[in-house]
Amino acid sequence: MKLPFLHFERARTRLAISGALLCALFLSLLAWGARTSVRAKTYSDIDEELYTLAVALGSSFELEGLEESKRDTLKAGLEVNAFEFRLANHSAILFRDDTPVAANGNLLKTRLPGGITPYRDRPEVPYTAVEPYSGQNRTCRFLVTHLQGKAHGATLVLFRWIGPNLRSLARLDRALAGFVLLGFLGTAAILAGVVTRALKTVEEVTATAEAVEATDLSRRVRVRAGGEEFRRLAAVINSLLERLDLAFRAQKRLIADAAHELKTPTAVLVGEAQEALRPDATPEERRESLETIERVSRGLAREVDALLLLARGDAAAPSRRSALDFGELAEQAVEATEPLGGPRGVRCAFRRIAPAWVYGDPAGLQRLASNLISNAVLYTAPGTVVEVAAGSDGREAFLEVRDRGPGVAAEERARIFERFVRLDTARVENPEGSGLGLAIVEQVARAHQGRVEVEERPGGGAIFRAVLPASDAPAAAALAEAAS
Repeated sequence: MKLPFLHFERARTRLAISGALLCALFLSLLAWGARTSVRAKTYSDIDEELYTLAVALGSSFELEGLEESKRDTLKAGLEVNAFEFRLANHSAILFRDDTPVAANGNLLKTRLPGGITPYRDRPEVPYTAVEPYSGQNRTCRFLVTHLQGKAHGATLVLFRWIGPNLRSLARLDRALAGFVLLGFLGTAAILAGVVTRALKTVEEVTATAEAVEATDLSRRVRVRAGGEEFRRLAAVINSLLERLDLAFRAQKRLIADAAHELKTPTAVLVGEAQEALRPDATPEERRESLETIERVSRGLAREVDALLLLARGDAAAPSRRSALDFGELAEQAVEATEPLGGPRGVRCAFRRIAPAWVYGDPAGLQRLASNLISNAVLYTAPGTVVEVAAGSDGREAFLEVRDRGPGVAAEERARIFERFVRLDTARVENPEGSGLGLAIVEQVARAHQGRVEVEERPGGGAIFRAVLPASDAPAAAALAEAAS
């Protein structure tokens, strides 16, 4: 029959039963030890009585001999020693060779028992057996003593009924079994209550976690009791919910910003396409519309590529890393970006302060350097120089870009690395920008355990600095070889 309150798939039930079984095993060992000790003590006391009688009776026969002894010597000796040593329920048989010559005790019939065959080869060690003399088949403790001296060849058999002792031991066995059973049931009940109370906090945490939905991650787990372990569990879950909440908020903001940023170029594409398709449009108007469509499509493609790059970075896909010189990447980015500043008279000046070896993703770090430098070229004042420097202080490698643009206010320096965030001055200087370039820079730096810093440049402008953990060339090469 299945008990309704026992659900073995529940942790509380398994814990309670497992603990109770272990307790029952421990109590069983204690009970077995107590039972063994009591039984050993009981038999030891009985055996001591038998040895006492054997010495008292046997010594008189060994000194006087059997011929000189009277027939009632055994009876008298048994009675005297029983009174002196306060012994009871003892019987004795004296054999001369194979013939019983005397017997006494309340377990014997009136006539003498049979021959010595059951006791001939018995060692002088107490043992338990069923006596055949009273007709009641009582369990007795026997001691066979082979006499010496003047009674050489004679055998004295002493035995005592141990029925009361066996009943006492049986009652002890039942009491110990009951003790183990009650201990098991009591421990199971106590553990069930304790575990239920202890797991109440877990149930509260589970209920809160089940109630959390993707549309509302504001709920938090609160632990009113349960100890340090449950408070840590609640803290971990709350931290997880906090990160999920931030991630969902960022995702919503990203989707909203992406929709907003993509809405304008999409509208431009549709409008220009409709303009080009007008029946009365001149070839010149159609050409201008196609040029606009081509220019806006390129910008739209760049934004889509940037979004895909950010998405791959968010997924933390493993990238193939290698040893590389951050300064060399920066120099290549300067060469590739310099034509961008030609129409505005902006040029770049690169300076390598020291070798800047790092271990990382070449494509990602190339994108970081390119975005930082192109951002400076686009927003610096016309006719100015963008200064680019790369180096290392032994612990960190850095890429520093200095421009003469509008700068970044202190309160805006954290926001500019968010996706689709563009300051008002940036919108005026570069209307076609997407606001994703610096977000990619920050993501790549973070993926390489680095950071991006922004500060004001004396005399106007901004200083952008990407800092990554440095690695000497041999170590970086070894890391690259191990990774491959």
